[in-house]
Amino acid sequence: MATFKIAKVLMKSLFDKPATLMYPVVQREWQERTRGSIDIEAESCILCGICSKRCPTNAIETDRTTGLWTIHRMQCIQCGECAAACPKKCLSMNQKYTEPQPEKVVDSVEIPIKKAAGGAADGDLTCNKEACVFCGLCVKACPADAIKVDRKAKTWEVDKDACAKCGACVEKCPKKCLSMGGNATGAAAPADDAKLECNTDVCSYCGFCATNCPADALTVDRKEKVWKVDDDACAKCGICVEKCPKKCLTLGDIVPEPDRTEGKEIACDESACVYCGLCAKNCPADALKVDRKEKSWVIDKEACVKCEICVEKCPKKCLQLAAPGEAVEAAPATGAAAKSLPVVDTEKCVYCAACESECPEGAIEAPVDAWKVDEEKCIGCGACTDVCPTDALTMK
Repeated sequence: MATFKIAKVLMKSLFDKPATLMYPVVQREWQERTRGSIDIEAESCILCGICSKRCPTNAIETDRTTGLWTIHRMQCIQCGECAAACPKKCLSMNQKYTEPQPEKVVDSVEIPIKKAAGGAADGDLTCNKEACVFCGLCVKACPADAIKVDRKAKTWEVDKDACAKCGACVEKCPKKCLSMGGNATGAAAPADDAKLECNTDVCSYCGFCATNCPADALTVDRKEKVWKVDDDACAKCGICVEKCPKKCLTLGDIVPEPDRTEGKEIACDESACVYCGLCAKNCPADALKVDRKEKSWVIDKEACVKCEICVEKCPKKCLQLAAPGEAVEAAPATGAAAKSLPVVDTEKCVYCAACESECPEGAIEAPVDAWKVDEEKCIGCGACTDVCPTDALTMK
């Protein structure tokens, strides 16, 4: 009997195509989405170091002093975060994998360090100091530690040799007074005697202003209903005025936009709600309570600051800011929110466990080559798909 089975297999094999390739004579054709290895275009790289900071496994090193960009191939998980974050788009994903070696592969690429011949016309970072409020956000955003700001002395300095010209500081500047190779006009800075003021009759003490203050000049105590500003530390950048959900802060000529939340409240379409609790976890005022077992969603309307973070974070889009008593309907579900259970593409998954950390119900486990989801625990919120760096998860 066994002989006939073997003979059947042999006859079938005679007329079938080979199951293997004549490698390396015949090269394998990779699928378009294959994540093999990271390639760099040395001519475009500015050694800003953003790729190094974004790498979850610390596989990339940048050294502007020696002009070297280094990647530890065996440490890289091909998640693509570096390529996505690169301001010059000089990193890309090659479909070909790193060839096996008896030793760990470390590739170093020499990057020609570009030095300007002089002046702003050559692309140097410049600052309109008349508009600058010396808040220091540019310093925090700089990946090369090339900027120094002293608020007391009102000085702003850039080390042109260290500056990577990545533009991160320009993007973060609240007064728009920085530019690359140009003259930034910037927004008019508040007068020296302008003070940050708060309408405490309207303030809900949510702490948004304190959280976003680059100078740590604000103190907010929700329980004691206390709002304080250190006038000496305040950079008068106006970020707090912009971020305030109740629009109760003013700074000289900087006044908040009209409060569009007036007379409205957060409402939930519970017919679409899966009670995942992401709204409650992200609420800065602890105004929401969600009980999955009891299927209840409760909001403390007095505590709610109407910041709409819960609306933004809701995976089912069943939260809205509406007039009291107004019926709300969940927005048409798209992508993750329209499905039920996450399914993993093992060819894309790098087992970074970001989905496991994000899952509000602890329904996912992501050990290497053994990703799984507990169908009983999973509530189909889609939070896992939102954080997956390789787009390996879909809801089906």
